[in-house]
Amino acid sequence: MTISAPRFRPELSNQDKRPTRCPACGCDGPEAASPSNEAGFELLTCPDCGLGRTWPSVPGEQIVRWYPEQYYGKENVRFNPLFELMVRWFRKRRAAVLYNRVPRGPVLDVGCGRGMMLSYMREFGYEAHGLELNETAARHARDILKLEVVTGDFLTSPHESNRYNAVLFGHTLEHFANPVAVIARAYELLKPGGILWIAVPNYGSWQARLFGRFWFHADVPRHYFHFTIKSLDAILQRHHFRVVQLDHYNFEQNPYGLLQSIFNAAGFRFNLLYSLLKSSTARTDTALRYPFQTVAQILLLPLLVPFVVIATALETAFQSGGTFEMYAFKE
Repeated sequence: MTISAPRFRPELSNQDKRPTRCPACGCDGPEAASPSNEAGFELLTCPDCGLGRTWPSVPGEQIVRWYPEQYYGKENVRFNPLFELMVRWFRKRRAAVLYNRVPRGPVLDVGCGRGMMLSYMREFGYEAHGLELNETAARHARDILKLEVVTGDFLTSPHESNRYNAVLFGHTLEHFANPVAVIARAYELLKPGGILWIAVPNYGSWQARLFGRFWFHADVPRHYFHFTIKSLDAILQRHHFRVVQLDHYNFEQNPYGLLQSIFNAAGFRFNLLYSLLKSSTARTDTALRYPFQTVAQILLLPLLVPFVVIATALETAFQSGGTFEMYAFKE
């Protein structure tokens, strides 16, 4: 699948210093600026490929404060028991999909989180390796699931070159300050013919364009970059990856992203419903603090859910899902 053509050699460093050209397509035209929901930050958008970036970019030594222990929840449990079961089902389903596409052998999950998907892949016979930002993020995967998880910077991690059958980025690539260098590093680690799987929010989707700063998946400033299909494809091509499949629908991400964006745009407390679905140790807001808004959202759910289901089906049909997934081979 070819969407765009290479035009320049991308910079592999200092992308957090606002390079003069778009790191994806090389466009040197002025970026369009739009507000974000987080005070002090804005979103800059490339006029050519549509790549977005959070500006200013939070330095690496400071971004950790945006990932406090509450962000992960006590013992890395983020959601209430019902939604924890759903998350486990989603991770097992994803592992089964990858099992049908990736030959068994070593795989690396970059930003493996609690390690649930990686644990299921181990059950399927893979040699499972993970990487996480810090010890808090890796605690459950390493201590409970007994997975081999490295903590620290992916660009300088000790993983062996040309070793992995697959390198996986499940909604983690957008959390890196320099995704161009990250893709180059993934290329180094993969075997020839190895598979790169990337799932990211779709900055070119109907949801992103309609809701702007209220879009649930923007997650400023934790998301450094905001990818469109065209921008990510351009980066992959330049690093000798061949995109072989593009998926526009994710049942776990797309419907809820639309629902929460509607509530955000309607003036409710930002991401209140998302907070209420979390475990008590991971919540930033509670129903007791916002009782009327909580009741109002509950009453609106029966009306909005059918609309959300239909709308996400339509955006998928028009290849404009709120998230997208790319599978690419190392050539």
